[in-house]
Amino acid sequence: MRTDPKQEAQMKARVEKQNELSRMFQKIFDLPEGKLVLSELSKMCRENSPTYVDQNPYGTAYREGQRSIILGINSHLNRTFNQPKQGEAKL
Repeated sequence: MRTDPKQEAQMKARVEKQNELSRMFQKIFDLPEGKLVLSELSKMCRENSPTYVDQNPYGTAYREGQRSIILGINSHLNRTFNQPKQGEAKL
């Protein structure tokens, strides 16, 4: 089954946009100041803390929402990009 060239181009554009965004995250958070901010965000967003609030599902949901922010940032920071090997064509 062949894909529609228009859909394929849109998908490629979305992927490239996400790759560029991830590169920006990596560039910013690789700076000494960015590492300091990331550390503070980790604490503020409860990255490594329990999010459960006893008998308060809304409190738990709120904390999970906070945590999703730092997890999203880390997703960009941990993203790797396929680099063509020397002599290989870039598709």
